[in-house]
Amino acid sequence: MLALTRRVTFNAGHVYRGGGLAVEELHRLFGAAAEPSGHGHDYVLEVTVAGEPDPFHGMVVNIKTLDAVLDALVAPLDHRLLNDTVLEFRDAVPTTERLALALWSRLPHEVEGARPIALRLQEHPGLYVELFAQEQAMVHLTRSIEFAAAHRLHSENLSAAENQRLYGKCNNPHGHGHNYVVEVTLQGEPDARTGIVADLGKFDALLKTEVEERLDHKHLNLDTPYFKDRVPTGENIARVIWDLLETKVAACREGGQVKLQRVRLIETARSWFDYLGR
Repeated sequence: MLALTRRVTFNAGHVYRGGGLAVEELHRLFGAAAEPSGHGHDYVLEVTVAGEPDPFHGMVVNIKTLDAVLDALVAPLDHRLLNDTVLEFRDAVPTTERLALALWSRLPHEVEGARPIALRLQEHPGLYVELFAQEQAMVHLTRSIEFAAAHRLHSENLSAAENQRLYGKCNNPHGHGHNYVVEVTLQGEPDARTGIVADLGKFDALLKTEVEERLDHKHLNLDTPYFKDRVPTGENIARVIWDLLETKVAACREGGQVKLQRVRLIETARSWFDYLGR
């Protein structure tokens, strides 16, 4: 089984209204995005299909065929107001979660023998949602933040020579720094009224309090308590962030029906670390 992912972009606007939500509740949930004039996004849609390569032409699916499917999928939305264009939004808040579900429902079950297995819809670089065929009702909502921090890779359980051999220049006694990007993914079914997996205002506040304020512009070895007994590798930083968030994410949604699914720590353009819990 092989998987192929293809990307397409479209521009669309939406107004956060509908679903019987009062203006006050809309503003509480969505802030400035709930302004009645609406707003727009440059959406990026990625669809992954999987199947066996054809023994004659060697492809899972002809990319031209898949492109035609995706173009037809987004053409009715491009440069349109989603509230008026998407049937599901006639009386429902047009959240990114709901838009992803609407796009998924319109995908054909099969394209030249290949079956869609995943969909990723990016509203902007700091926010995207994902759907997977094995759990279609669940939406994965990802928010990203950045923080700058220094660290030194050094283990007290190793000799100076062993630390130097293992960590190389990352063992510099004065440390070094990174502009880290953290992607935090929550998982849940969108709320029937609001269409959200989590309250983004609460989610953002949680990330600011628990991640940014604790780690930003700090020397992780010296200025935080989290690495007194463990080396601040990318792997361990991802685990620390998970531990800081895991029990608190339920507060990001009324009823607590959301859970932490993944912490991704992007250390450099060439390396990142995913932690999915114990």
